[in-house]
Amino acid sequence: MAARMDRRGFLRATVVTAVGLAAASCAQPTPQVIEKQVPVEKVVKETVVVQKEVAVEKVVTATPVPVKFREAPMVAGLVQSGALPPVDERLPEEPLVITPWEEIGQYGGTWHHLATGASDTQMQAKMTYEWLVRYDKDGAAMIPNVVKSWEISPDGTQYTFSLRKGMKWSDGEPYTADDIVFRYEDEWLVKELSSVPSTYKAGGQPIVIEKVDDSTFRCKFAAPYGLFMRVVAGLAGGTLEQHPKHYLQQFHLKYADKAALDKAVKDAGYEQWNQLFNSKTDPRTNQDLPVINAWSLKGSHTKQPIVFERNPYYWKVDPEGNQLPYIDRIEFMLVETAAQAAVRAVAGEVDMQLRHMTIDNYPLFQENKEKGDYRILLWNTGRFDVIIGVNQTNKDPVLRQIVQDKRFRYALSLGMNRPEIIEAAFLGLTEPSQVSPLKSSPHYWEPQAKDMTVRDVAKANAYLDEMGLTQRDSEGYRLRPDGKRLTLIYQYAAVIGAWGIIGELLTPQWKEIGVELIAKEVARQLYEEQEESNSLDLGVWTGSGEFDPLIEPRCFMPYDKQGNWGLEYFKWWASEGKEGEEPTGDVRKVLELWDQVKVTVDEAEQVKLFRQILELNHDNLWFLGVCTPAPTLLVVKNSFRNVPADALFDDQVRGPGHTATEQYFWKQ
Repeated sequence: MAARMDRRGFLRATVVTAVGLAAASCAQPTPQVIEKQVPVEKVVKETVVVQKEVAVEKVVTATPVPVKFREAPMVAGLVQSGALPPVDERLPEEPLVITPWEEIGQYGGTWHHLATGASDTQMQAKMTYEWLVRYDKDGAAMIPNVVKSWEISPDGTQYTFSLRKGMKWSDGEPYTADDIVFRYEDEWLVKELSSVPSTYKAGGQPIVIEKVDDSTFRCKFAAPYGLFMRVVAGLAGGTLEQHPKHYLQQFHLKYADKAALDKAVKDAGYEQWNQLFNSKTDPRTNQDLPVINAWSLKGSHTKQPIVFERNPYYWKVDPEGNQLPYIDRIEFMLVETAAQAAVRAVAGEVDMQLRHMTIDNYPLFQENKEKGDYRILLWNTGRFDVIIGVNQTNKDPVLRQIVQDKRFRYALSLGMNRPEIIEAAFLGLTEPSQVSPLKSSPHYWEPQAKDMTVRDVAKANAYLDEMGLTQRDSEGYRLRPDGKRLTLIYQYAAVIGAWGIIGELLTPQWKEIGVELIAKEVARQLYEEQEESNSLDLGVWTGSGEFDPLIEPRCFMPYDKQGNWGLEYFKWWASEGKEGEEPTGDVRKVLELWDQVKVTVDEAEQVKLFRQILELNHDNLWFLGVCTPAPTLLVVKNSFRNVPADALFDDQVRGPGHTATEQYFWKQ
C-alpha cells in the first residue's frame, strides 16, 4: 500500500507541474504566400441574437475578417496550374476567423493518429466539429460555426439560421440552404431512407424545415423547444450539415434517371436504391463525397494508413488571413486495443492523440515522455468514465424480478469498495460518486451524488435478506427463488481501460454480499449487438454530457441504448410505442418529466423539472456510479502546437474538434 500511496502522490504532483517543451524541430515545406486583395466590404462582424420570453438579447461579436488571404503551398501549386481558382474565390464572403490558442501557425506536415478501424477515425464526428453551431473548448458557450448567426422566436417554436454567403463544398460547389432542406425533405421524410430523429421533435410532432433564401433556413416546431440549441450543438447535432444535394441526388430515386440508378445499384452489389444512397453518405468510407471539413478522405479506407488531406475550399481563416487548416494531412494507423495504442504512443508514433489514451497508463506516459519527445496534457472531463446499468428489462423473468427491486440495487451499491477501485483503476485521482450532474453544473445535487457511496456490507446483506434472498449455496452465493445461483454477467468492451479492472475488483467485493459476478470482455460490436437484443445483465459504458445533463440525459432516463438499464424501455420511447416495452411507475415519470423539460423555455424552470428527475434517480438508483470523472489524457508531440493546455472533453462537445483542430500546426 505504501508504494501505491507514493505513486499517487507523485502523480498528483506531476498533474500540477508544467511540462517543459523540447526544442525539437520538424522538417516542413517552406510556406508559400499567395495574397489576393479583397474588397474592404468583406470585413464583417458576426452576431448571435437569442431572443427569449423575457425579451433579453445576447450578442456575441466575432473577430473581423481580414482583407488579404493566403493559402498553403500544396494548394498554391494547383492554383498556378489552373486546377483551382484563387484563394479569395474559394473562401466565402464571410469566412469564420479562428484565433489560435498560442500563435499563428505554419503550413505543412502530417498528423499521425491511431484508430481501431475506418469508423473509429471519427473524422467528421470528433476530429473535426463542423456542426451548425458548436460549443467552445470549455463547454461553456455555443458559438457560430457553419451558421454565422441565429435567432430564436420569443415562444421558442422557431429558430432561424443564417449561413455564410459564398461558402462551398470541398469540390467547389455552393453550400446553400438547399442542402439543409434536401436532408430534411428528401431523406428524413422518405421512409426508405430515414426518419425524423426523436431529438428533432417537440409537442409530439416532427420539425419542419423551410428555406427562406439561399443563405437562410428556418426550423419550426409545434410546441416550444427550449433545448433545441443544445441538440444542434451537441451529439445529436451534425445531422443536417453534411449532405450535399448536388452530389447525393444522383443516387436518389426522386432525382436520378431510373434506368441509370438501377444499373448503379446493381453494379455496386446492392438490391435497393436506398442501400446505395446510404452507402454514399459516409465521409469515412466514400472519398467522392464532398464535405465541409478541414480534411477529406483520400484513397481507400481499407488500406493503411487511412489518409485525409486538406480541403482547398475550407471556409475558415486565421486573423492574418491564412486559410486553414495549417496541417496538410492526417494519417491513421490501425490498432486493435487501447493497450496497443498506449504502447505506440510511448514509442513516439503519434503526434496528438486523445482517443484511447487512458488515465491508467499515466505513469507509463510520464516515464517515457522525454524519450518519446512528447508532452502530456490533462483536460477536464465532462462525463463519467464508468456507469453501470442494471438492466430492468432483463430477459430472464426471475432475474428481472430481482433487479427491479430497488433494494437489490441499493445492496450492490453498498457492496462496492469504491476507494479500492479508485486506487487501482484511476490512480487515486477521483472521488466516490453516483452518476450525477457534475459539480460545475447548475443541476448538481449532492444528496443524489453521494448517496450510498460508502461501503456497508452489513446493510447490503440486510437489504438482500429483507428481499427473501436468504438461501445460499456451498460457496456462500445467494440462491434465486428458482434455486439457481444469483449470478450477474458483467460484460464490457475494451474501450476504456478501467472497465476490465472494475469488473475484476467487483467480483470479490460482491461475493461478500452473496452475489456472483462474472466479468466478461467482448468485442465492441458484440457488446452493441447485446444491447440491441436486450441481452445484458449489467451494462457498462461512459456517461454523456454530465457537465450539462440537458444535452443528453441518458444517465438519468432510458434515453439511449448506451444507458443500459432500460434497454426495452428506450426502444419503446424512441419508436413512440411501436417497439420495445412500455414503462410504468417511476420510469414512466422520468420520461414524462423530460417531455416537460423539452418544451420549457425558461432555464430556471428547466432546473426545477430536472431536479424531479434527479429525485427519482436518487430513490431508484437505476445506475450504479463508481467515481467522479478522471482527467482526460492527451499525448502531444512537443513540436505539435496550438493544442490548448486546458479544455473540457466530452462526446457532446465533439473533442478534440471543439478546440479547433484546424489551427493545430507543426512548429519548425
